[in-house]
Amino acid sequence: MTRMPVRIAMLLAATLAAWQPSKARAAEEDVQLWQIAIVTGDLAKDTALTVDVSQRWRETARGGDQQTFRFSIDQRVAEGVRIGGGAAVFEAGGSTELRPHQQITIVRGGFESRTRFEQRFFDGADRAELRLRQRIQYTHPLGKGWRASVGGEVLGLLQGRNAGDGASTDQWRAQVRIMHAVNDRLEVAASYWLIGFPRGDRPDRYTHVPQTVVTWRF
Repeated sequence: MTRMPVRIAMLLAATLAAWQPSKARAAEEDVQLWQIAIVTGDLAKDTALTVDVSQRWRETARGGDQQTFRFSIDQRVAEGVRIGGGAAVFEAGGSTELRPHQQITIVRGGFESRTRFEQRFFDGADRAELRLRQRIQYTHPLGKGWRASVGGEVLGLLQGRNAGDGASTDQWRAQVRIMHAVNDRLEVAASYWLIGFPRGDRPDRYTHVPQTVVTWRF
């Protein structure tokens, strides 16, 4: 009988020791849900407009739920080459970010490379944050009306929003997506993103993002 409390105490201690690292790891990860709607089509010959809006459900510790609106206009300048630009508005927790961007997209077969330069304006920031994004994606048909894509993107800061902040790697993203063309105009998709946030000497933080995407072509 005298050994029972000792054994229980040992079991609780072992459980606590195992639980604490798990809690620490959980603090470095979170799960978000993004729902995205896209409208895209040609404005003129070789000129396309894309508008997207999204609702992003996020934990309060990650800034709370976020709503986004973005548009881009791209001009085809050569076979498989487009240049363009646009702007976006991001709202979360009463704070607003304005984000103009310029980009070049190169398509070769199933491969697509996009380089995007962003200027990010935040409420209360010392200055504009400058960010360069490089994405590479491969898309492959799976059958009638079905496609799949895999890709990755690196986002690097050229200038932080606060005075004294220099260049650094902001985040990286890995993505898989399944797409289905319902008809000539409507496409639905489901995807998963793994987003990593390098943090120097501290452990990296990760975000898991399942997404639903609806695209309408006019």
